Amino acid sequence: MLGKKSAEQINAKISSIIGADMVVDGDIRAKEAVRVEGSVTGDVETEGALIISSSGKVKGNVKGSSIIIGGSLEGDLTSGGRTEVASTGKVIGNIRTKSLVVDENGVFQGQCIMNAEGLSTVPEASANVSETEEQGQEEQNSDKYNSKWNKR
Repeated sequence: MLGKKSAEQINAKISSIIGADMVVDGDIRAKEAVRVEGSVTGDVETEGALIISSSGKVKGNVKGSSIIIGGSLEGDLTSGGRTEVASTGKVIGNIRTKSLVVDENGVFQGQCIMNAEGLSTVPEASANVSETEEQGQEEQNSDKYNSKWNKR
């Protein structure tokens, strides 16, 4: 397909690999592509692509130009390009990306913001206020409905 990088093209440029038997406690920052086959507890940030293989596990936030999740990620994901959750992948957290592909049997639990680089995130406090206001309006509408029928 046009504009789509193949896995072989991404693999050819990988400069750092966290091996399958490796456990990292702490943040990782890299200028080029990173492949995680082991376990990372901490944030992973790269200017290149990030690949979490089927045996890879990350507990922390990740950021990269394009991201492929084949293993598990517990944390928020930010990608400047394409994000793919493979059929063996599992993401529990929010995703902010230009485009998102979730393969059949891939798991994604969270919220996704696409094509919105300039938008700021909504503070939780204002989100809770709007939910409370909506509930109040629903109760008022419910009261109007009930009182209308109760008068008859």
